[in-house]
Amino acid sequence: MKILVGLSADQGGQEALALGAMLARSCKASLFACTVTPDTWGHPSPARVDGEYGSFLARHTVTVQAEAKAALPADVTAEFMAVSAPSAREGLIRAASDIGADCLVLGSAREAPLGYFGEGGVTTELLRSAHLPIAVAPHGYSAGPGTLVRRLSAAYSGSSSAPGIVARSAALAREYTVPLRLVTFVVRDKQMYPTGAGYDAEQFVSNVLREQARDAQTALLADQKGLSAEIADGPTWKAAFESLSWEEGELLVLGSSKLGPILRVFLGSNARKIVHNAPVPCLILPRAEE
Repeated sequence: MKILVGLSADQGGQEALALGAMLARSCKASLFACTVTPDTWGHPSPARVDGEYGSFLARHTVTVQAEAKAALPADVTAEFMAVSAPSAREGLIRAASDIGADCLVLGSAREAPLGYFGEGGVTTELLRSAHLPIAVAPHGYSAGPGTLVRRLSAAYSGSSSAPGIVARSAALAREYTVPLRLVTFVVRDKQMYPTGAGYDAEQFVSNVLREQARDAQTALLADQKGLSAEIADGPTWKAAFESLSWEEGELLVLGSSKLGPILRVFLGSNARKIVHNAPVPCLILPRAEE
């Protein structure tokens, strides 16, 4: 397995590297870290502006990668690379294709609350179009020395496509040699104010959804061995996440929306809410053929 880290110059790049190192350590994968710089002209202008700008970018890349190498855990090795491209998205996609990466790791935008993931311009573009799994690190993420993936949790909706996500998550759990937990979210985040039906009717609907989720989980557990299942329930996404326990070294796996193209990553509304509210790193899988 090959893991590619998008190494930006900010703290998000360091957080992505920490997550990439933890993933690589856990499954004995090869780790690559890529810095993308803007394209410059292949020859200097009369004023030498392009040549000087290219030299500046080269020095900047050396500095960023030297800091990253110093921060890399002693038990993890990485190959550092730099590519020039019109955009960071294009550069990372090209680098992933060149090395045959199995996963791309990205950091969070600085505007996100500490401990949670927020999308920046590059991550938003990649979460709409990447052809490989993307792991995202929450703002402020770090991993202690020797930290390993200890459990996978798969976001399980009970829809027709959900068994495919479970099967792919189970394969990952075997790769990491860790247990797999199914998590179904029952969230009432659009019910801050009573509708004409009243709170009693809304509570009835949420109870029905909870029972349907439990029935779907029970049916799946009967066919799959070595799984556990829980329901994350709450009036908001934050409360739903807080209703469950989350371990150090946990990774939350979710699939792309059916609205997106096959073999591409695409976050639907609920998936985006899950990623933004998760207190642990997330791994988003591209939509597979059904």
